[in-house]
Amino acid sequence: MNEKSRPAVVFEKLFDNIANGYNIEIVYKDSEHVVYCKKTHRVIDEKYILSVSGKEVKIYCSCEKGAFRALCDLAKRIDENTVSDGEYICSPSFAVRGYIEGFYGTPWSHENRKSVMELMAKNRMNTVYYAPKDDLFHRDKWRENYPEDALTKLKELVDCASEYYMDFYWCIAPGLSMKYSGKTEFDALIEKTKQLYSIGITDFGLLLDDIDEELTFEEDKVAFDETVNAHIELINRYYSVLKEIDSSIRLTVCPTLYHGKGNEYYISKLGKNIPTLVSLFWTGRDICSRELTSPEAVRFIESTYHKPLYWDNYPVNDCSMYNEMHISPIINRDPDLYKYSEGIISNCMEYAECSKIPLITVADYLWDSENYDPQKSWESAIRQVVGKENAENFIVFADHLYTSCLKDANSRRMYESLDGIKEAFKSGNKEKAFALAENYLGKMNACRDYLKRDLPICREISKWSEKYFVSCDILNRIFEYIKTSDEKLISELLLLVEKYEAMPARISNDVNIREELKNLKNIN
Repeated sequence: MNEKSRPAVVFEKLFDNIANGYNIEIVYKDSEHVVYCKKTHRVIDEKYILSVSGKEVKIYCSCEKGAFRALCDLAKRIDENTVSDGEYICSPSFAVRGYIEGFYGTPWSHENRKSVMELMAKNRMNTVYYAPKDDLFHRDKWRENYPEDALTKLKELVDCASEYYMDFYWCIAPGLSMKYSGKTEFDALIEKTKQLYSIGITDFGLLLDDIDEELTFEEDKVAFDETVNAHIELINRYYSVLKEIDSSIRLTVCPTLYHGKGNEYYISKLGKNIPTLVSLFWTGRDICSRELTSPEAVRFIESTYHKPLYWDNYPVNDCSMYNEMHISPIINRDPDLYKYSEGIISNCMEYAECSKIPLITVADYLWDSENYDPQKSWESAIRQVVGKENAENFIVFADHLYTSCLKDANSRRMYESLDGIKEAFKSGNKEKAFALAENYLGKMNACRDYLKRDLPICREISKWSEKYFVSCDILNRIFEYIKTSDEKLISELLLLVEKYEAMPARISNDVNIREELKNLKNIN
């Protein structure tokens, strides 16, 4: 291997695993062919070229980061048995591709944080934001330094991110209680920042979201008149001190107004009065946006002089969405959005294992948005998270979890199966109808057996799987009634339907179970 420097341990392990079956040569070059992306008109360090001939693989790239992305790509192709001869020129659509632990609820465990980071790096994300709303030292106790044990764990995450060639942003949210005109307040912010800088953090986030739109303190009202002026002053002072600490430091800001048309007074004035190198979070038209469009991004640029860095509130399911499980693929993001935005940071659920599935689809979209296939990406994500041997069983259940702001069709596979069964009955082919029913019920019951296993993802999803089990009982009883015409089953079915409807978890939101019961009951 022609190396510029010694690779990280993770790099070496990945290289050695692939080298067991392939002869790999990594060639580092700094030429236009290797570093320039014509599609995005950017010189980047993540571009790579895979040249495959049988078991011989050459990787051309400019640095270890590019080589790592190439090795991750190659490992995935090997796992999915899609390696074929040829030259593959690969570069990302979006410059910034990542996720944020920014939800309300129980923060992830330390091990979950490392596990998600590893998987997202292997799917070629490059950024992680640390901003748990319920980390006291991030929000409520923002003035206080982290205790040593918590600081040690944060350093482990920083080191882990470095191993995976990911940028690690630590975020602070002082807006709930900060007096902007108070010198000691700003000093506390800088002292806290320096503590995090001491463990290797050079990327920071200043979050001013979910706070009062009006200034709280009389001193601030006198000094700034309105909130946007206080925020401009704070951001500019903070950024200036950060650059004095280390000129390589980067800053992202989440404004108080973080969704809308993008040309509102607050965000327009804020954007035009802070440095262009400060990134601005934006969630799109809504807090949880069904769509992210290029025309809306252009309007944001024209109004703020900043490309939006999207804080995409999917798959997060906190607050009013807590009865939903967001596990479907990302959709409704324009294929050419990379031209008009810095990137997308996807806000996760408190369910770390479940978050991995939609996050992988986000990673696929961000790497190659113009060729992104949501269904193909989603099925691949499920295979990665639950294993190939369990994927089909899990998909039967996940089919019912398309309930979200994205508004995609729910329970499509179930509907297709039920429609096929009803059509067979209508045509008088009862033998075919029962065969189709047995086939679907077999898949459904095998899925139930899998979901009852003591696995992390099964434990996380239990609130929804328990309701799914009741729906399984309903369908089993329906087809038992169709076969036997046993009237006793009707009262059992009605009790099960009542139980199902009383359970708060949302699955199969488009399904009117009583109507389906009536339709199938009338078959006989």
